[in-house]
Amino acid sequence: MEEEYRRLMARILKAVPGLTIDELEALVNEKVKTHPYLNKVGAILLVAEELKVLESKEVPEDLMEELAYTMIGDLVPGLNSVNVRGVVYAVIGPKIAGEHRILRLKIGDKTGVAEVYAWNEKIDELTSLSVKIGDSIAVMNAYTKDKIETGTVEIHVGKNSTIKKLPTDPAQPDPHLFYRTLSQVIMEGEGVYDMRGYLISISEEKKVATRYGEASVIELTLSDGSILAKLNVWRDMIEQFRNLSPGVEVFITDVKFQDGRFSLTSRSSLAMVNKVDLDKVKEIMDEQSGKKILRIIDVKTQPSYSIIIATDGRKIIQLTYRGGLDLKPGEYIEVYGLTDEKKTLGRITLEKEMIKKIESPGVEIPIPNRITSLRKIIEEKPDVLEDVTIEGTLYTKTNIVKVETRYGAAEKILFWLKDEDTAIRGVAWRSKAQEIAQIPEGEKIRLKWITVKLNLFNEPEIHVESYSKIEKI
Repeated sequence: MEEEYRRLMARILKAVPGLTIDELEALVNEKVKTHPYLNKVGAILLVAEELKVLESKEVPEDLMEELAYTMIGDLVPGLNSVNVRGVVYAVIGPKIAGEHRILRLKIGDKTGVAEVYAWNEKIDELTSLSVKIGDSIAVMNAYTKDKIETGTVEIHVGKNSTIKKLPTDPAQPDPHLFYRTLSQVIMEGEGVYDMRGYLISISEEKKVATRYGEASVIELTLSDGSILAKLNVWRDMIEQFRNLSPGVEVFITDVKFQDGRFSLTSRSSLAMVNKVDLDKVKEIMDEQSGKKILRIIDVKTQPSYSIIIATDGRKIIQLTYRGGLDLKPGEYIEVYGLTDEKKTLGRITLEKEMIKKIESPGVEIPIPNRITSLRKIIEEKPDVLEDVTIEGTLYTKTNIVKVETRYGAAEKILFWLKDEDTAIRGVAWRSKAQEIAQIPEGEKIRLKWITVKLNLFNEPEIHVESYSKIEKI
């Protein structure tokens, strides 16, 4: 695309004597400002057309096709007459909202995801097209709004909008890939996600008393092969899940992850169910039935759960625990349902029946030495270091900024940690960004259980994880 832009620029400058590069760039930037859904190639094509430099037939057809659509990742709220294409990975509805019908499509491309909203008669147009998961579609002449819950962009099908099915595009991502695994969600942190998991078990429907009266509930146990998660399905949503049985992979939209717990929202929907080999489920269940003795290194207590940093003598393992046990560093616990931690990403969530305190393990479990120095990191430049502890002075930091991620807005801060003549840049997100922001520059700090990896410039970079611990020294 950059090559095409330079070619068009040279063509225009040659055809229009006296026009400078700066003047041409200003014309292009003005087009981008006026039409924010255009990329620079699209903008320079408009300039060329106005200057009567190019005939439309001179522009390659595939380039015109590419420029006709805005990439989903480039969408912003407030656009009118925008054209978008993507692969459908969820169809939700139609549902009744007041006096209207509403249908939601979730679509994605290689740059991001978005929801498409169709109302009333536009739903009939979609129905006539038989749009289904896996189809590539184009939404033409739509408008965009801000989705309040997540900060992402909504695409709305207006009266003058049209939707059409496109030929299958091998370059479009597989619809399954827009769903995060349990481990990926935990790594991303709190938020609302489209999520996938193997169904390990499903409970019988039961009635429970709530502050809103009696309600029906069933409990799902899901796994991605590394961790287990419980998910309660309440009231009207039960019908979607009632007839499921272990041996399938489920794809669920709009699942909230908060305080180490997964829960459905009012917008959640069971989008897809894929049959899997029962041997796969049995393998996961066999792994989850195992138990491991761990030594507690650190405990961070939250209002409704605790974050436990523990070790088996070789690796550092992060656990989220809900229960009544009073756990302290140096104590030993027996944990059920802990799979091979080499496959485990992020923090493992444990229900109260999956953990018990033990007085003596029979043999002392050593604590791995995970302390390293900034100088050693700079000298060795490892590709990745996980769960290490470093110390240094908070040399400087940026202000917190809100960044649009694939799953909504998130707070981010950059900082530099210095020790003598060595300094390394770090990044922290969400609650950890807030913690860093509260520490004055010049303060000496200790960062425990952080990750160090090489950035795009092949330089080591500190990543403060959601379970990392920040201490003033």
